Amino acid sequence: MVRSTHEEGRTEACVLRIVNKSDERVRAIWVDFDGTEKCYMEIEPGHARPQQTYSTHVWRLRASKTDALLGEYSGPSAQLELQSSGGLSVSRWSEALPQPKPEWGEYGKRGEALGIDIWSYACVDPRAIRIAEHIVRRMLAASPPDVVRRMVARGALVAVIGRKQVTTDIPAHAFMRWSEGGRDTDSTTRGLGGTEESPTTSCGEENLLMEEDRFYSSENILVHEFGHAVMNIGLTPEDRAAIRKLYQAAYHSGLYDKGAYIMENEEEYWAEGTQAWFDATIRTDVTSGVNTREKLRLRDPGLARMMVRAYGDGAWRYPHDSPAPFRMRGGPQPEPPSPASTSAFTTAAAIAAAAATHASPSLVGLTERSGALASSSVNAASTSAAASLSAPGMEATMERSRVGGCGSGCLAPGMPSLSACLSGGGDGGGGLSSCGGGPLTPSVAPGCGTALWVALRGVLVGQAAHSTVKLM
Repeated sequence: MVRSTHEEGRTEACVLRIVNKSDERVRAIWVDFDGTEKCYMEIEPGHARPQQTYSTHVWRLRASKTDALLGEYSGPSAQLELQSSGGLSVSRWSEALPQPKPEWGEYGKRGEALGIDIWSYACVDPRAIRIAEHIVRRMLAASPPDVVRRMVARGALVAVIGRKQVTTDIPAHAFMRWSEGGRDTDSTTRGLGGTEESPTTSCGEENLLMEEDRFYSSENILVHEFGHAVMNIGLTPEDRAAIRKLYQAAYHSGLYDKGAYIMENEEEYWAEGTQAWFDATIRTDVTSGVNTREKLRLRDPGLARMMVRAYGDGAWRYPHDSPAPFRMRGGPQPEPPSPASTSAFTTAAAIAAAAATHASPSLVGLTERSGALASSSVNAASTSAAASLSAPGMEATMERSRVGGCGSGCLAPGMPSLSACLSGGGDGGGGLSSCGGGPLTPSVAPGCGTALWVALRGVLVGQAAHSTVKLM
């Protein structure tokens, strides 16, 4: 049986760039360690998408409409190009990422909240780091300790995008520059949510400070994006299955306007619900009017119960201590906050007080240990333990326009999981097999591209992080 493997001393991180030059949509599928196919993304004709993976993992391309197998690949970094004839050509690929600009300074750890590191380039205002720490602490202050422990153990972290930077300037998201066609990541996003495979959540400096935010002045993006990370990293597969069922029930019952962003998929259902839970938005268009905890409880008590499972039911709401009031996009700019208005975010006493009010004793202890580090959390870059090699998970379903792929939801309803045994592709050296769709032309040198991208915690794998796409 053809399946993915992890082999000590042989398995290396790599990137595949999948280019669809055919006239039909194709699915990129990872073959897991049991030989089961799991769809990661659909690629439109004329589009290209990058995929972080490992050299001993097996990938297949299938036609979305017919499920015909178009090709299979396992090996080092490569460009997989599906031709108009249906054939798959494979070529060596090792495009280097742009170097950071000198004026950004060094990229490193600038803060920490409950064991979750906050990273940025040195150009980012320290106030934004303090606010990011504060929001993470407040969001998780009443969470069950097992949620926090899972996030820390799986390397969840937050990266702040400088106001003069773009999303893919963050090292963990840099590989998304290799997309082609469809929505442009840097012109349409100011934040990405972490997944278990790529656990970095990002958000813009201007949104945290609530200063000169041209895109998201009516909501806090970190609450939304970190909500994705809580679902994908902090909750269990059973929790995510429950959320999926709640979303499906809400969609089919017409609980929300089907055209609203909250109904895009279960990921956005959860993230928009998270914003409502913490009153972190004043928008009503994207959630059919549900933008507070009280409204969420009245409209969707099932989702509200899952919010309690993830975050508890503490008193904190984002507007309680936000740097400035929300304003609708295009409205007048608020006065810039003074440095004193964000100073409370750095105090261990405030952190411990929040935990004592909303958390269990075990979480209070964790919070106090975290708070003791707050006063020195703006130190120079420090290193963190590398994330262990792990197979990409497939619980998350990505929205239709997400850069980088989608989860198991791209399988048609009722479509069974497939585990066809094919020859080749399992030797880790660029093995290929043809499936009747045309010849495969390998030209890959083993070992290329293993240093294409630098991860915050060693090695990142799997699908692209969630991106905010609700600009209106």
